[in-house]
Amino acid sequence: MTPPADIALAEPQAVVDVQIVDGDIHVNPRSGLDLADSLPEPWLGRGYRELLFAGGLLGTSVIFAPPNEGRRLDSFTPLGPPGSDPQVTGRQLFDETGVDVAIIIPLADKSLANPEHEAAMAAATNAWIGKTWVGAYNGHGRYKTTLRISTDPDLAVAEIERWAGHPHVVQIMLNPYAGGLFGEKKFWPVFEAAVRHKLVVGTHITLQRPGPALMSTYGPPSYYIENHGQFPLLYSAHLTSLLCEGVFEQFPDLRFTFIEGGYGWVLPYLWRMDRHWKELRREAPRLKRLPSEYVREHVSFTRQPAEEPRNPRHLARVIDWLGPQSLEYSSDYPHWDGDYNTQFGFTGVPPEVRRQIMGGNAIDKYRLSPTRPARHWSTF
Repeated sequence: MTPPADIALAEPQAVVDVQIVDGDIHVNPRSGLDLADSLPEPWLGRGYRELLFAGGLLGTSVIFAPPNEGRRLDSFTPLGPPGSDPQVTGRQLFDETGVDVAIIIPLADKSLANPEHEAAMAAATNAWIGKTWVGAYNGHGRYKTTLRISTDPDLAVAEIERWAGHPHVVQIMLNPYAGGLFGEKKFWPVFEAAVRHKLVVGTHITLQRPGPALMSTYGPPSYYIENHGQFPLLYSAHLTSLLCEGVFEQFPDLRFTFIEGGYGWVLPYLWRMDRHWKELRREAPRLKRLPSEYVREHVSFTRQPAEEPRNPRHLARVIDWLGPQSLEYSSDYPHWDGDYNTQFGFTGVPPEVRRQIMGGNAIDKYRLSPTRPARHWSTF
């Protein structure tokens, strides 16, 4: 006898354990018009659609040129750019790489000089993601997303409030080229909103506008390799500010992630900061404990791009010293330098530590379900 439809629908689905959480994947619209058509009010009524999406083209920076436009060659499809086809993305991410849950870091919007323009672009990007990758494409629930926000804190908080409570929004992204250091009090309302809504705060290198935003410590770099190699320097400046300004004292429940900056640099940085704290802590009264203690409790780093020493066993020592709770797997799909080998970098690492880095840390931080549907993603 066939059970009534309401009873059949209520039967629990078979599930499997979540083992791999990818903390950094990127998706793209097939056309700039996809974003333009997602622009919500009040931006649409102000004519921002024509201003920000003229001709329907997103455009790309001509300042730097990463290989293959920054993407792996086999991710291009006839339908659109890499990360625009859910069938190709699902096959390459879930089937070939073995990812169970993927955190989207949207890069479709640009960093702009005017924060209201940034807010409009962010709103369009978030609305498009909401309709597609965590909407129509997400019947299996394996995609989670990150909110793009303006560098203006008031506009940023308004966007956070608009999306608060969405089941697949787990993080907000601060632009590392925000025109200030993250510890500055102007950013504290963003942290307060994130903590209140149980969202992680992350930062990821983003599309930059030409000019001062691209500057290194001593001026603008001349080459892409200079810019790419200095991500840890940019992140260490923001991390130092978060620590010294007392952000983690003010927001003890805040979790912060530095995405796509590696992690090998963190150890000598912490050794240096701990030593200076012992000698200079009177200068920073809100920094009440060793900097390394705050980092191990509040901060995590995605592994991609993983540093590659000549002896791969040296990475196991770095992981042991830094603490496995500080690291999370990421592939950076579909980029050219992605980490698609989930075995890489774990020579000499105990199995339980590897499990923690590959999925356990992210499950805890993002409050993810430890299981997912066993059905193949393409059947939803």
